[in-house]
Amino acid sequence: MKQIIPSLFTDIFFLDSNKTKTIKTTSDKIFMTSTDTVSGRILMIEEDDYSVWAYILKPNMEGVDFDGFLCSIVDPYALKIDPKEATKNGNATPLTSNFSNQYSYIRNISSKDINICWKQDQIEIKLKKETYLIMDLKTKVSYSKALSRDCYYGNKLY
Repeated sequence: MKQIIPSLFTDIFFLDSNKTKTIKTTSDKIFMTSTDTVSGRILMIEEDDYSVWAYILKPNMEGVDFDGFLCSIVDPYALKIDPKEATKNGNATPLTSNFSNQYSYIRNISSKDINICWKQDQIEIKLKKETYLIMDLKTKVSYSKALSRDCYYGNKLY
């Protein structure tokens, strides 16, 4: 999991909003937030050089409570980089072929392909209308369709 700069949160997030926000950045990478009006919890979805991750922020917005692996934007079977080199710029470790499956790698994903559904005790995140990630708010466990088995990226979505 990447370190998140807490000052970023005060500039971007508004607790009274129930809308999903896509933040325009200087790059074409995904960065979106969504706030649940009932619980006040904030979800952040962020793309790095290799993957797309979802983060649930701590209630006080001073860091990440837990995270979930959404998908890889680089083919895990074609990845030819040393994990230490890949994480130099603050990226999470790229998904390896050991934990990938036919759903792991998604080309040309954008914010418009992502749909967030807040439920009582979980968040369901869909990619291109298919459920890809479920984040259980009570147990702080994530379940990803993009994983072939339970591992340090999260649990497999069955």
